Amino acid sequence: MMLRVNILILFLTVLSFKLFAQDEIILESPELVEARVGEGVVFLVKYNKEDNPNLKLTWKSDILDANFDDQEGEFFWETSNDDIGLQSAFFYLKDSSNQIIATSKTLIKVNARASVPTIEMEPDSLDSRAFIKLLQGEEYNLEFIASTRNSRNADDVVLTYIWNNDTDLPTIDQAETHVIGNRLLLDWIPSQSQASKKYYDLDLIAIDNTNAVNRRKFRFQIIGQELPPRLRNNVNDTYIITADQELDIDFSVYDPNNDPVVYSVDIPVTVGAPTINEKGIFTWELSSMEMSNISSIFPLQIKLKAEEAEDSQHFVEKEITILKSEKNDPPLITKLSNLSIREGYDIKRRVFIQDNNHPISDLKYSLENEPDWLYVQQEGGRLFLMSDTLGFDIVKADGIPVQFDVLFTVTDPEGASDSKFFNVTVNEGVNTQKLYEQLIDYQKSTDALLVGLRKQIRELDSRVQRNQRLKKGLLFTTFFLGSFSATSSFFEDHTIANQVTPYAGALLAITSSVNALAFNQEGKIINIKGRLEDVEKSIVRNKSYLQTYSIEDENDDELRNSELVNRVQSYRQALIEQRIELRRLEDQYRELNYVQRKVRRFNKKGKAENLKWNFIDKI
Repeated sequence: MMLRVNILILFLTVLSFKLFAQDEIILESPELVEARVGEGVVFLVKYNKEDNPNLKLTWKSDILDANFDDQEGEFFWETSNDDIGLQSAFFYLKDSSNQIIATSKTLIKVNARASVPTIEMEPDSLDSRAFIKLLQGEEYNLEFIASTRNSRNADDVVLTYIWNNDTDLPTIDQAETHVIGNRLLLDWIPSQSQASKKYYDLDLIAIDNTNAVNRRKFRFQIIGQELPPRLRNNVNDTYIITADQELDIDFSVYDPNNDPVVYSVDIPVTVGAPTINEKGIFTWELSSMEMSNISSIFPLQIKLKAEEAEDSQHFVEKEITILKSEKNDPPLITKLSNLSIREGYDIKRRVFIQDNNHPISDLKYSLENEPDWLYVQQEGGRLFLMSDTLGFDIVKADGIPVQFDVLFTVTDPEGASDSKFFNVTVNEGVNTQKLYEQLIDYQKSTDALLVGLRKQIRELDSRVQRNQRLKKGLLFTTFFLGSFSATSSFFEDHTIANQVTPYAGALLAITSSVNALAFNQEGKIINIKGRLEDVEKSIVRNKSYLQTYSIEDENDDELRNSELVNRVQSYRQALIEQRIELRRLEDQYRELNYVQRKVRRFNKKGKAENLKWNFIDKI
C-alpha cells in the first residue's frame, strides 16, 4: 500500500511540474496585418493581464503617427499615400525590474488602393454637357464601355444598368438595351411621348475583379421636333396599268407627331377618275376605250403627296411613272412565307411566282433590308430564298432571337412588279464544337476537383476520429481521478493517502477543463466535412448524368439534344457556384484551431502555400 502511495506522489509531482511549465507568459500580436491606403489599422496585443498585474507593456516602431494604448493593448494607425509598403511594430512585456520577459512583432503591409473602373460613351461627342440631348424621331446607336486599370483583361469588368431608378425595367419604349460583357449597346428612336416626358436617367455600374466599383449616371433630354410624315411601305418608281384592271398604289404614311395627314395626287388627266383616299390608297381604272383614247400620254408622270393638315411645310411626296399595258399581266407573288432558322443551319425556301406573260428566267428579283447572308437563287423553273450555313455570331449574348423585316420584289421586263414583306427570324443555335469542348472541360475539371475534395474530407474525418479517441482517454482519466478523490473520506487524518487526495482533486478539475475546452470545434469540423461531402455528391451526380449521353466527337448529333445542352450549361453554372462555396469553406477551415497552429508552423518555414486548397483553382 505504501509503495503505491509513493508512486502516486511521484506521478503527481512530475505532472505538476509540466503544468507549471505551461504557465509561461506569452505576449500575442498579429504576425501580419494588411490594409489599403486610407484605411485604419487596429489590432490588440494580448497577454494574461489578470494573473500578472505587475507587468508593464511597452512598444516601439518607426511609424511616426501610430498610437498604442499600453493599458488596453490596442494599436491604432490611420494610413496615408506615403505609407505604402511594409512597416513593423515591436511590443515588449517587462517585469517590475524593467527586464523584458516576452516580446512580439507585427508586420503591417500597406497596399495601394485599387483604381475604380471607368465608363465611357461612344460617340463621345454627345456626352459633352450635363444632359445628352436626343432629338425625337432620330435613330441613335450608343455604346457604353467599362474598363479598369487593375486588369488588362476586358472580361474582368462587369457592367450592369438601371433605367430611371427602376431595377425591374429592362429597357424603355422605342429602345433596345443589351449588355455584352463590359459593353452596353443602346439603340433608341425617341418618340413623341418620350419628348413630352423629356428626361430619362441611365445608371451604369461597373465592377472589376478587385471588387472596385464605379457608378455613373447618364441623363438624357429628349427634344421634341416637328417631323414630316413617313411612308409605311416601299413605293416603286414605276407601275403598269392594264385596261379593265384597277391599279392600286399604297401610299399610306404615319406621322411621328401623330398630327392629322391629308393626301393628294397631281395627275394631268381625269379619265378613269384617278383618286387617293383618306388612307393613302391611290386607285385608277381605265377601260380599253379610255386607254386607247389617252394612249399618247404614256408614260405618265404623277406625283403623290401626304402633308400635315395644320402645317403644309411638313410633307412627303413621291413621283411615279405609270406605263400602259393592254395585254401584260404583272407578276404575282402567290406564296412567300416567313422564315425561322437556327444558327448552324442553312435556308432553302421556295418562293412561288405567277406571271402569265413571261418565263421565270425573264423576271428580276430583289431584296431590301435583307441580312448579307440571304440571297435569291433560281434552279430551273423554281425560285428559292437561300443562305449558306449560318454562323454562331448572329444572336446576341442574351439569347433573344434576331428578326429581319425583308421586302421581296419581282419585276417583269415591262416594269410591272409585285412586292411583299416577310420576316426572317434567327434563333440561337447549338455550337456543337463549343458544347463538346465545354463537356470535356467539365469532366476534366470535376475529376481534378473530386480528388482534392476527397483528400480534404479524409483529413477532416481523421481529425474527428482523433478527437473522439482523445475524448475517450480524457473521460477515463477524469473518472479515475474522480474516484480516487472520492476515497479521501475513508483515510484517517495525517495519513499519506489522505494528504495525496487534494492533488488528485486538483488534477480532476484540470482534466475536466481540458475535456470541456479542447474539442469545442469538433462541431465545426463535422459541419465543414458534411458540406464538402454535399458538394462532392452533387458533382458526382451531375457527372454521372452527363455520362449517360454517348458522345463520340464534336460532330455527334447527340450534341444537338436540348436536354444535354441545358444540363451542360446548368452544371457549369453550378460548378461556378460550388467554387464560391468551397472558397467560403476554405476560409472556415483555416479558422479551425489545429489548422491555425499548422498555418503558423508553415509560415515560419515559408511553406504557407502548401496549406491552400489548390484543387479549387483547377475548376
